[in-house]
Amino acid sequence: MKRHALLLTFAVIVSLLPMTAHCDFFTDVSHAYLPGEVKPLMIGEVESPIIEIEAQTPLPLGVAIILTEPFPSSLTLAQGNSLANMLAEKGWNVVISPFNLPVNVTSQQNLPAESTNTDMSDSETTSMSAQNIHPRSNQLTQYLNFESATSALSLQLNALNNYLQDNSGYRMVIAQGMLATTYLSVVEQQPQLHPDTFVAISPFWPEESTNTLVIDNIAQSSFPILDLSLSGFNDWANSTTQKRKISAKNALKMHYRQIIIPSNLLAFSIKEFQKSPHIQIVANSTIGWTRHLGW
Repeated sequence: MKRHALLLTFAVIVSLLPMTAHCDFFTDVSHAYLPGEVKPLMIGEVESPIIEIEAQTPLPLGVAIILTEPFPSSLTLAQGNSLANMLAEKGWNVVISPFNLPVNVTSQQNLPAESTNTDMSDSETTSMSAQNIHPRSNQLTQYLNFESATSALSLQLNALNNYLQDNSGYRMVIAQGMLATTYLSVVEQQPQLHPDTFVAISPFWPEESTNTLVIDNIAQSSFPILDLSLSGFNDWANSTTQKRKISAKNALKMHYRQIIIPSNLLAFSIKEFQKSPHIQIVANSTIGWTRHLGW
């Protein structure tokens, strides 16, 4: 009886982890800026942080949404802030929207529930877990779930869409890595979220079928896409780089451009007044793309 009570308590704690992590995430982002610079965006009953940077021109072109993550595989908050300042100089109102990639806790939640109905020993549980996880399997995908990430990003994008509904001008979205792949999937399912253009920076997902889905989502999209590919970024992104370009060409996608960013530009400076060459070329490519579109 005592063991069942402990297992039930553990299950409740695990179920509360996503909410706790989200609250800590908002606090961490807020501490990176001065008081008042971070605004709360309500996503259901949870506050999510956003940072707004106004255009530095009298007539703004529209709103650029930069989706960031606290992982090197995506735009970090620092990189997003540098990119936002460069876009603001060129006439964009910018909204930085950090995304907290949800961690898949399904396996941990199922374990206590199953254990309450059986009397398996700890050694039997360990043996069963070892059989479920192949030693050569991708460890990352055991903690990341594409469906969960898509659902979470969908809620965030809808909240952003409602928040920005009174803003005029063009709508541009920028995302990198796994977040770019998730975004493409969300807007493919929800046409009302289609941007005026999307800047995808080395989109990928560390799982074969989902990673391949990027190729079709780009080719079949109805909005202009700038496909920035970071040379040597990782094997998942590199494996679809040429395929994304060929598929878009074969699908007769008119507004598509792919640019390869050399790997030697993936550097940073500890001096604040020196702009990252990586972010500099992303910003320049983005501005060139919008001017190509006639904006």
